[in-house]
Amino acid sequence: MNKDVKLKTIWYWTANFAMVGSAFLSMYMNNGYAFLAVSIPLVLLDRAYLMPTLLFIACVEGSFRTADSGSETETTAILLTAPLLIYDFITKNRLLVPYKFSMIYLGFFVFCFIGIFMWHMHPQIVDMLLPLMGKAGLKGITPKMIMKIIKLGFFFIYLKVLINHHKDLFYRGLTLIKDMAPYLTMLVLANMLLFGAVSEKFDTISFGESHHGDFSANMNALGVFLMVAIFEPKSNIYKRLVSLAALGCLLVVIMNLASRNGLLTYVILGGLGGLLGIWNYSLTFKVVIIVSAIVAVGAAAYLFKDSPTIQRFIYETEEEGGGDRLSYWAAGISALNEDPLFGLGGDESASAYAVTRYAPGIDDHVMHNTFVEYAVEFGYIGLVFFVTVVCTILYHGYKNFMFAIKYDNMLLAVPSISYFISIFAGLFISRVWESTLWYNMTFIFAIYILYRKPVEDAVKKRKAFFIHGLPDPLLDPSLAIPMA
Repeated sequence: MNKDVKLKTIWYWTANFAMVGSAFLSMYMNNGYAFLAVSIPLVLLDRAYLMPTLLFIACVEGSFRTADSGSETETTAILLTAPLLIYDFITKNRLLVPYKFSMIYLGFFVFCFIGIFMWHMHPQIVDMLLPLMGKAGLKGITPKMIMKIIKLGFFFIYLKVLINHHKDLFYRGLTLIKDMAPYLTMLVLANMLLFGAVSEKFDTISFGESHHGDFSANMNALGVFLMVAIFEPKSNIYKRLVSLAALGCLLVVIMNLASRNGLLTYVILGGLGGLLGIWNYSLTFKVVIIVSAIVAVGAAAYLFKDSPTIQRFIYETEEEGGGDRLSYWAAGISALNEDPLFGLGGDESASAYAVTRYAPGIDDHVMHNTFVEYAVEFGYIGLVFFVTVVCTILYHGYKNFMFAIKYDNMLLAVPSISYFISIFAGLFISRVWESTLWYNMTFIFAIYILYRKPVEDAVKKRKAFFIHGLPDPLLDPSLAIPMA
């Protein structure tokens, strides 16, 4: 038996390091082929590997050095893994997605179709953007909008697959991310220091394909797993030290990206992740950790006082009055007057049109706000829908967080914090279709269905159990406590 355990452990870490190593190779090669060549066979052997595959793609693509390297890794991964999920969907279809969640996916489907129709109803967008994007660029907009519909189908089927496998698969997927995240973070920093381009302004180290706001938010959302590995009771000293070192590496990445949004979400990561980590420990331990954190913050402030992020923060605040975000938002709101109900169409080109027409002189084309972006594309009706969806996800995220605290299982709270970091970043950058948001939304729903709902259903039946002299259903730990 010991021999079998050792062989499984060797295989586990061999597969994990192969996956992380292939991610670094893809960063170096500026394409995702190496990463997919290793991760897809692992998904074929164990569906749990699909969770780290999908979440790591954002970090891999964000580290590409050239702007024309493309962002096709996720699309390719979806096309390659979709047949596997469809097979699982057909063979394992016992549980249904709750109606309230199904309506969310259906709502996005409807708005995507409306977005295609509305975009073609506004020829002024084509007329204004044709000199900027060319005919080839404009021809690719409709297929891109159709691809969003395909991805929506993938997200829904993925949720179905997660809830119809044994919940051990879902928990194992989270564990895989937790075990690999420290090494991936270190390799992202290594790739940045070795191959990143240093800009003349602020000496920022970045990559051609990386939008620093999205990239830093995705890295910080992944960083919650580092906090769990640091504070989780079953973590050994080695895992704690490696994860702590990775948390430091993540800070170095953020401070060299010149991303104010990245710094802010890193602070949220430290606050919420630290709260999760120390919640169930003794008061003495909490005091020690808080004091240590204050010392660490002071040391970091001193070490990074001249970093690109701090320099840009000071410059944008004192010289630029906070930047151009107010102009983006004003342009988006002005564009809404053209079609306030259903917007200008479900593509970023609608935002490009809005900025070009209503905020001339500003180079960038995105709204720098997820909610304004959605309003421009889908109108005020779409905005009401989107805000309702976000509030629903945050509600279940909070309930999942408290559930994880109650049963002292930190890993189940990670998607809640990761989603909050991602959507908070969306107040300052446009990320309606950012993968991190969608995958963490899927995980939040899966945790509710697999873990919270059985307990809540048991609570409703508890009184009837007692009346009939049956045992307390909440005493069955399989209802709430996941298999480790």
